[in-house]
Amino acid sequence: MIMQSLKTFISRQLSLAALLALVSWYFFSKLGPQQQTLAWPYLLVFFVAVNTLLFWLNQRAQQKRMSAYANYFMLASMLKLLLYLAVIVVYLIYFREETIPFLISFFVYYLAFTVLEVTSVARKKQKNNQNQAL
Repeated sequence: MIMQSLKTFISRQLSLAALLALVSWYFFSKLGPQQQTLAWPYLLVFFVAVNTLLFWLNQRAQQKRMSAYANYFMLASMLKLLLYLAVIVVYLIYFREETIPFLISFFVYYLAFTVLEVTSVARKKQKNNQNQAL
């Protein structure tokens, strides 16, 4: 059950990443070099990797007691946000000239992948609740 939902989630993530890559490529090709960040393809890979790991861990945690799941969810959310903040700070220390395009790209990707993650987790949780009711 976990593997099937993980495969579905990865498929959706890769579709989203492909769509974001096309949109990013289009917009960055229309902008001058000052309004571009060279990090956007790496950001997409980063978000896919982090969200895949967290979704897999989330699926495993959902099989435990509700209190354990709640603890996992809060800890994972905090660590994810700290990781994202660390990536932003480190990147901007070394590439100050890309500050605005990097932050815009990061924010758009963050929103898109967060929406995907939340809807996927909610769907999975709803299916589990329906199966338990039967």
